[in-house]
Amino acid sequence: MPQPQPTPDTTKTISVLGLEDTDSGRTDRLTLRRLEEWRAARTEIPAEELRSRLGDFVTTMQDVIASLPQRAGEFQLNEVTFSAEVSAKGTVSLLGSGGELAGQAGITFTFTRS
Repeated sequence: MPQPQPTPDTTKTISVLGLEDTDSGRTDRLTLRRLEEWRAARTEIPAEELRSRLGDFVTTMQDVIASLPQRAGEFQLNEVTFSAEVSAKGTVSLLGSGGELAGQAGITFTFTRS
């Protein structure tokens, strides 16, 4: 069966400099390491793959945000900001309280109620 010919959209890549994903297969916890033990890697990720992963991530976060109450007592929730990291393999992850280990790079999303 003939292979489909690549189009300009399927051949575009994005260079990502991120923390190396661990090969242990564990996704539930990162191993605690000293900062100097973390290694960065630069890889090329197909733009369509990154677009898809970011789209899935944002859609999921929108669902989470939509479930939050608009009011908490006398306070009103008008804005939600969260940050994500793209690993060297293109994995999109929510940065938690320890996200500063990855440095200041990453993607920040801010949603404001209309």
